Amino acid sequence: MKKCPKCGALMEKNVNFCTKCGADLRNVNLGQETKQTNTEPAKVETAPVEEVQTQIPSTGRFQHYWQWLVESWQKPAQNSLPTESWYGWVTILVEDLLFILGLYFLAKALITGAIGLASSFGVSTRGWGNYDLSFNIVFRVFIIILVFEAIIILAHFAAYKFVYNGHPNLFAFVNTSTHASNLNLILTAIFFLLMLLGLNSIRFSLFLILLMIVIFFIGQEVTLLAHEGAVRDKVYGMLIAFGIIFVCTIIVNSIIYNSVLRVIINEFMSGINGAM
Repeated sequence: MKKCPKCGALMEKNVNFCTKCGADLRNVNLGQETKQTNTEPAKVETAPVEEVQTQIPSTGRFQHYWQWLVESWQKPAQNSLPTESWYGWVTILVEDLLFILGLYFLAKALITGAIGLASSFGVSTRGWGNYDLSFNIVFRVFIIILVFEAIIILAHFAAYKFVYNGHPNLFAFVNTSTHASNLNLILTAIFFLLMLLGLNSIRFSLFLILLMIVIFFIGQEVTLLAHEGAVRDKVYGMLIAFGIIFVCTIIVNSIIYNSVLRVIINEFMSGINGAM
């Protein structure tokens, strides 16, 4: 057996290049490496997104999910527990639901404040107090958030494939990146509760939103950069990820501006006119 000097993986003696990291094994001393493997166990480096998803018994499934959440808060970058494929995307959906509900209460508070401000300047606001945000507006904003999150995740996933030249599992990638950014679950819960209770300071709300965006990006970058065994330069992987995000954002932003945003504005104005 040959032991890869770069990642420590064990290979058959006739293998010339490591199948894990691509290192050249042609000059590896077979006798020396065999002797070393007899004295100490091999440390096989496995990409986080290539870990095998473990099937958890249904009786302890949610208990194990809770343990995964606790570990993500204690050690965000160390995903050591076996996971199921749904952990990451379910967590993201819960975060998005809490976030969009928080935005709903924040928007209502802003509308109420705007009505009060208009009244103080002598503007007639008769009937405006009956206005409420429609479900269609909230749902469209929720879809927009999901689309942009999908763009960011898929861009980093493509960059990961480029850097490590492997065949990663998308669900495992989402699990790892969500684990690294799962402080957002706590922040979105805090954001929702504060907005629900009416403690909606604009500056603090914007700070929380910005912090959640930064943490989400950090989770993607940790998954892309933290693992050893890169076949290609990680800087180019980052550039590829941000390039994909930039191009897709321009395209999606154009679509949103020309269709979705216009619909939201029309529904908002019709709601105000109906309230009056």
